[in-house]
Amino acid sequence: MAKSNVYLVPVDFSKTSEIALNQAIELARENKGKLVLLHVISDSAWMAAGDDVGSAQILADYHKLIEQNAAKEMQKLVRRKRLKPGQCRSILIRGGDPASVIAGQAKKSRASMIIMASHGRTGLKRVVLGSIAERTLRYARCPVLIVKK
Repeated sequence: MAKSNVYLVPVDFSKTSEIALNQAIELARENKGKLVLLHVISDSAWMAAGDDVGSAQILADYHKLIEQNAAKEMQKLVRRKRLKPGQCRSILIRGGDPASVIAGQAKKSRASMIIMASHGRTGLKRVVLGSIAERTLRYARCPVLIVKK
């Protein structure tokens, strides 16, 4: 079976995820591979407004604004990195556990590797928030390269 040279890169538009993207770009160029940039809009972004906003229209506008902002940020990132359509594909997914979504998208995209950032949370923040990178390692069926800042 031929090995694919598809690299899935979860991005949250932070400096740390951009460092991971730089690593992925380098690997893709060396191996004539393609990139799949993935941004997961977490459930918390959807549910945060649900408790405080009574109007369904305001909630729908809020969700639309989140998606539009993510799409704009993705376009800016692709332009800044000078990635061409043949080199990469961008995907926005709404909802779900980010680690499960990342692992599922890697399988769907037939990624040979996931290249992602670790924000390096420690102590209480890590216990409370968990580590998306750590959970992705458990769920993924392909290698995961975790890039620290």
